[in-house]
Amino acid sequence: MAGGRPVAAVLAAVLSAGLLAGCSSGAEEARLEHSADYSAHLHLKVTGYPVPETLGLVQQVVWRLADGSADRLVKLAAAEGTADARRAAAEVWIRDYGPAAAGEVTADFGDDPANRQTVRITFHATGRVKELTLRLDGRDGSGGWRVMLT
Repeated sequence: MAGGRPVAAVLAAVLSAGLLAGCSSGAEEARLEHSADYSAHLHLKVTGYPVPETLGLVQQVVWRLADGSADRLVKLAAAEGTADARRAAAEVWIRDYGPAAAGEVTADFGDDPANRQTVRITFHATGRVKELTLRLDGRDGSGGWRVMLT
């Protein structure tokens, strides 16, 4: 009967993992996704005055450009203009900056934000620069920090 113990142990481990996966929260999934993104991309060089929320947003914008993911870039956009216009802008950004975003990138954050912040992104592989405007979304800012896809 000793031969059955390894099978039981493996079965218990698989069932435990399944239960944990089924019980994981959206926050845990976001944390795992962030960890995967962080390890799959070069680190962003930063100057200026970001706050944690604007730094995280810009990092995700660069990752989405590097990945060529218009859908995920649009999810970071401020609710300005039509959904089609935001999607079209995301596709243009990816075409223009995507390949360079996979390389060395520096983000220079403007002054400490109140409800808006300008960030100058330099793509070192090409020398190109893209200026981002970040703003609090929603009527009262409750939508969190978003990027203007213009």
